[in-house]
Amino acid sequence: MKRVRKEPTTLFALTSFLLIIAVLVVLINLGVNTTISIFLGAVVAVGIALALGISWDEIEKTIKNVIADSTPTFLIVLMVGMLVGIWMASGTVPALMYYGMELISPTILVPLAFVLSGVTSIFTGTSFGSVATMGLAMVGIAMTTDISIPLVVGAVVSGAWLGDKMSPLSDTTNMASGVSKVPLYDHIGSMMYTTLPAALIAIILFAFAGFTFGAGSMDASQSQLIMSTLQEHFNMSLILILPAILVLLVSVFKMPAILGMGLTVIISAIFAMVFQGVGFVDLMNYAFNGFSIETGVAIVDPMLNRGGVTSMMELLGIFMMASVMGAVITSTGILDVIARNVLLKFIKNRVVLVFTTLIYCYVVNFLAAGGQIVSIIVAEQTFEEAFDRMGIHRKVLSRTLEDAGTLSAPIVPWGVATIYVMSVLNVDASYIPYCWFIFLVPVFSILCSVTGIGMWNTKGEKMWGRQKADATPLVK
Repeated sequence: MKRVRKEPTTLFALTSFLLIIAVLVVLINLGVNTTISIFLGAVVAVGIALALGISWDEIEKTIKNVIADSTPTFLIVLMVGMLVGIWMASGTVPALMYYGMELISPTILVPLAFVLSGVTSIFTGTSFGSVATMGLAMVGIAMTTDISIPLVVGAVVSGAWLGDKMSPLSDTTNMASGVSKVPLYDHIGSMMYTTLPAALIAIILFAFAGFTFGAGSMDASQSQLIMSTLQEHFNMSLILILPAILVLLVSVFKMPAILGMGLTVIISAIFAMVFQGVGFVDLMNYAFNGFSIETGVAIVDPMLNRGGVTSMMELLGIFMMASVMGAVITSTGILDVIARNVLLKFIKNRVVLVFTTLIYCYVVNFLAAGGQIVSIIVAEQTFEEAFDRMGIHRKVLSRTLEDAGTLSAPIVPWGVATIYVMSVLNVDASYIPYCWFIFLVPVFSILCSVTGIGMWNTKGEKMWGRQKADATPLVK
């Protein structure tokens, strides 16, 4: 007998929504493994879908599609694990740390971590790659100082996601402009109005933190010990930094991400064998299990013993479960019902519209375990009509999607991005309060809607100083 699909009522949608959030929050607070918590959240979502008359065949098809769509990302994550292990063996990350300690003053380390991570991410189009390369080097240098590691990681993450948001090579940048039907560079130009002022203030804050907590905090003897240890166990040369530069070059030449990452892994492996004399079998073990060395210096070993495919397995589990949960939730239509029957009824002007879109992106991201692509797609589908009816250009919509949808990913404690940062940089979630850039951007997004600066009507005309573009009611 064919199941009849039912439209969720507002009460059912709200109850289901809160139930899934409650399951995630309670389980994670109880200390249940994040992958298992999200899996159980997905089970609840499947139960909701079945209750709405969605057949198991449809649910299974949804799950298959989302896993198939996510496969390229799975491969990239695995290759990042390989790359970190091989970069340790080749001396690339040790060289970045060694020369960084020679050149970088503790007072500028924090703002520099923000700037360099941002530049790396803009060139590569990947926040994950920036964290695993420049971020790893910055944290390694920070470990020789008294500067708070969570503060440095907050600066790294802020910079990495700035680049992810602004880079024309980034998947989220292309996704937000694509689903909103906005030309890519119009979308990037619109984001300048919220990103640039937030970045300038973030640099000032990070610089102040660096001067306050970094002045005189470099332990010269400890720094010298680390540098001499690195020199003792690796053949140091500036040429070892070339694999890191290669990551930038493959992006400049717009090489496909998987192909570019694979090429970088191969060349880095050659560097490890040629310059460090690493055997092929040992190198393959480092690629899978992570780099392993006993230097006899307690502070150095944790810096170097990282990476490998195995270090990414928990992340892959979380990513897979989060993708499944997000896809099933979207298929039920409960988010659309909540938006249409609850949220849109309160939208009377552009300020409330932008604010509601931001909040909605945050909520979807927290519910979908930091699935920024899910957040962008669902929010765009929900609010595109509202922006059109109010006469606001869609490049404001696409910008708002990124201001919250993209940037909130690394501040979801149980999210894929957060777990990735924690895995690669060997930190806990205490870095989240220091992601100042990420918290500043939505503030400027709201300020733009209040002042009209950085706002355009559907004809592309500036809305400076106008309260709203159209009085057309959003809900009939």
